[in-house]
Amino acid sequence: MIASFPFMTTYDPPGTSEGTLDPLGLYQIADQLAVQLVPAVRERMRRIRFVTAMAVGAIVTEGLEQYPKHLDASPYLIWEWLVVEAIVRQMADGSDIGGVPGRHMARRAIDQHGYLDARSYLKTPRIFGFHGIYKRLAVHLGLVDVHLGLGPNAEKLADAWARGQGLARLSEAKPIISRWQEAVRKSLNEKPPRAKPGWIGEKWAELARSFAPASARATEKHFLEELLLESEDRPLGAFPAIWQLQERYDDDQFREEDLHDRLEKRQPKYKPLLDAIRGYEAFARSLQDAFDVLKAEAAGPDAQGFVVSEIASDKDFKRSVTGLHKRFDTAHRALGEVTITSLSIQNLFAERFKLFSEPLDAGSCALALCEHHLKVQRGKAADGKRPWFDRLGPDRIYVRHRYREARRDIAPDRYLHEYRGRPIGRFRADLS
Repeated sequence: MIASFPFMTTYDPPGTSEGTLDPLGLYQIADQLAVQLVPAVRERMRRIRFVTAMAVGAIVTEGLEQYPKHLDASPYLIWEWLVVEAIVRQMADGSDIGGVPGRHMARRAIDQHGYLDARSYLKTPRIFGFHGIYKRLAVHLGLVDVHLGLGPNAEKLADAWARGQGLARLSEAKPIISRWQEAVRKSLNEKPPRAKPGWIGEKWAELARSFAPASARATEKHFLEELLLESEDRPLGAFPAIWQLQERYDDDQFREEDLHDRLEKRQPKYKPLLDAIRGYEAFARSLQDAFDVLKAEAAGPDAQGFVVSEIASDKDFKRSVTGLHKRFDTAHRALGEVTITSLSIQNLFAERFKLFSEPLDAGSCALALCEHHLKVQRGKAADGKRPWFDRLGPDRIYVRHRYREARRDIAPDRYLHEYRGRPIGRFRADLS
């Protein structure tokens, strides 16, 4: 008998996958503060009309659940492929198509093989695609349920949408709903599933016109505005006040810091939360600016790496870290005034950033910053994520080429994170 042994692959140590986002672990607390300010709205939301596409889509896909399930498709996901493909096929790049999730990927897929599918566009809508991005808001507004089925307000919005299409009521939209339902069914039954309804140009144009981001009509706009501003049983926190403060929204000139100053004057009850945001952002901006300066300067030397303590003489780095412990104290106290039921945000802040709670000279702070980044990357998954640099010694690092960027100016007077003012302003612009 001949013994056989398993074939062995080359050793792949744990923690070798990339962790390309949030290198200092700053986002979680900012996101929790933003949720307190405006529940259910996320910073990646831009075009409110996608909740209409979701509501109508819930009607289109109703009853299709009994069809065979596929690992990489579902009726509502097929609907998303069709809507996005229609918009991308019919509309040129510009402001009217801006904010369409995955539009560049969709255009590439159409150019290469003529349709969208799980491989070329989107497999699961957890955080990408309009179902993933807008699900929380659509659920909050009662347009869909947590499984993306019909919510209590779906047919009301769909009726407003139908009237905007020149129909007397939703029931008159049955022919077009049936046509879209057949397109979903046909695409779902492709092997593998793909957006291939067998349409010619006009049917794609019809779907694109129906849900183009900037093409909502008055009845639909009015209903969406009422849902966002007047739902007493589904309040959106500071949303109505922020909406009112952005009568003339300009994406290029938008400054959330100024918006928060005006919001505090308009609604003083938000002062403790806004103070927590300001305190946390002052600390977070200092930390991020210091890390960016260090990373940019460390990218200069090559094989021999960079001596971390040498960054202490850099004026921007020194400005960023001087008084960092005081900003830590200010943020810590302010966060203690904010109650978040899911976690103690003050304790989370203290534990995560304790390295910066005591006075440090610039050289020591640079070393602490490196250690903090390593800790954040190690904690991102069960096996950790690779850091953005390699340690060549206790005081020497080598920045990997993927993370080398030109040096940027520090921005000590600007927030690092967004707090939902931009999507609210964009919503208002689309509904005006």
